[in-house]
Amino acid sequence: MTHPILLKTMTIAEMRERVRRIKDGFQPEVLRCMDANKHEMVISVREQLYSGIDGNGAYLSPDYSTDPFFQNPRAGYYDSDAEMFVPCYRHPERYIAWKERITPPRASERLELPARPTGVPNLFIVGTFHTSITARATGNGVTIFTDGWDEGPAVEAKYGSQIFALSPQAVAHFNREFLWSWLFRWRDSL
Repeated sequence: MTHPILLKTMTIAEMRERVRRIKDGFQPEVLRCMDANKHEMVISVREQLYSGIDGNGAYLSPDYSTDPFFQNPRAGYYDSDAEMFVPCYRHPERYIAWKERITPPRASERLELPARPTGVPNLFIVGTFHTSITARATGNGVTIFTDGWDEGPAVEAKYGSQIFALSPQAVAHFNREFLWSWLFRWRDSL
């Protein structure tokens, strides 16, 4: 049986050259795949955030019951259905109930993440922050960040830069759906 890398009979010199091309081209090819599919990474980050999960696979923290925001007398939200401001000073449960109503927890489809627990933020009210998440290729991969919304850096400061990292589930999804097929096509082109 012929090994897949040996698509034809090769001399030792030809095999050595092919192995050298694979070795030298592997990392640049991974970077090309990441650049070409960076929008897919952004979709995964948005999905994991909606599930209340950061790039470490941990729930976003602080959760609503420990968030210092609710110790501020100005804490609250505007309920557009009731057309009124609802104060939440020392009452995060009011905010939690509202968030459950406007962004109900649901399992994610792409990453197969569970629905976020009650009280765990998803950084989504009307989508401004999620929409501001974007990506750009760098010399050693892809950087995911917020751009175009003035409050984006404050959200990152509060929840940490890991909110823009790919969770283990997102990495597995990217590898399975994009990277492996890309690398097999590249290898076959050598």
